[in-house]
Amino acid sequence: MANILKSSILCSQGNLEQTLNAIKTNNIMIASQNIATLDGDILSPYFLLQEKIQEDKTEVYEAIKNIVSDLVSSLNSSQRADTALLIGTSQIDLNIVDAIVDTLYDAKEYHSRKKSIDTYAQDISNELGLNGYTMTLSTACTSSANGVLQANELINCGAFEYVVVIGLEIFSKMMSDGFSSMGLLSQNLQRPFDERRDSLVLGEAIAGVLIGVDDSPWSVEGGYSNCNSNTITAAGEAGDEFYEVITSALETLGLDAKEITAIKAHATASVSNDLSEINAISRAFDKDVIFTALKPYVGHTLGACGVLELALFMKSIDEGFIPKTINTHKSIMADYAPIYEDVACKEGTFMLNYFGFGGNNVSMIIKKKS
Repeated sequence: MANILKSSILCSQGNLEQTLNAIKTNNIMIASQNIATLDGDILSPYFLLQEKIQEDKTEVYEAIKNIVSDLVSSLNSSQRADTALLIGTSQIDLNIVDAIVDTLYDAKEYHSRKKSIDTYAQDISNELGLNGYTMTLSTACTSSANGVLQANELINCGAFEYVVVIGLEIFSKMMSDGFSSMGLLSQNLQRPFDERRDSLVLGEAIAGVLIGVDDSPWSVEGGYSNCNSNTITAAGEAGDEFYEVITSALETLGLDAKEITAIKAHATASVSNDLSEINAISRAFDKDVIFTALKPYVGHTLGACGVLELALFMKSIDEGFIPKTINTHKSIMADYAPIYEDVACKEGTFMLNYFGFGGNNVSMIIKKKS
């Protein structure tokens, strides 16, 4: 069985301990960033890293390496040689993104430097004495969540004893401007499932988990990933696409919905996707189901949210509680509402949902035993 052995994050609230403290105290820091619109640049709320990582590739490389180094610090040379490295990100090739941005905004010619995130993964793997097997996954908001499911498969089939999964997202002008052009950026707060929701607030993060064969209270039970979309940017409001992946995850593991202790919802706070998700939850679970959202604490970190929210959710349970959904006061569905107060919890079986552009959807199930 693949167990979750260690996690390490860097996000807008700081490292894992600092972020947990921010969640406990509801002392959430949020910055702002200039975003292009059809009417000119506007200053939008944005969950930026406290110490800015420039789009300079050396800084990105060093930030990823630091997280990986922390995760494998307790592994000896033999164990490192049996460790794969997976990176989930929407920024699959930063240099190509740069070239596109240059062409769009500054009318410069395209010059490929033939460096991608997977190139960095290879270099980091070599530098830290890992196996050399790397994989980069780019499936929009499900990228690093798919990385965790892939790590689970690699370990369960005996290919590796350990896998490091990294989620990466830093500020991208093209990405942010794209969300703005679709009217998906809030100028206020992120309010998941609330009647006043007006879409999402983006965020930066570099987060990682070490998954392996060693004993741990936490395990990756499995899950389900599929591609099913109403449109390239949204699911149908009835929630058919999300319902399918939720129920498929349960069926794959032979679980009944009543066996799920709580759900970490994807909860982008966009008008249509929140409606899709709450409709799917209401069809799959009874009214007393506990579900919550973490994006109001750290923003929507796109490709990084799979690992970031996994690490935050586990850390909260380790501290004995499921975090409340902040900024939400009146649910869009009267009988189904995210928790408005922290709920005591020390163990259980949990579903973590991630739904992405292009219709790639993931329901991951993890478990903590006493």
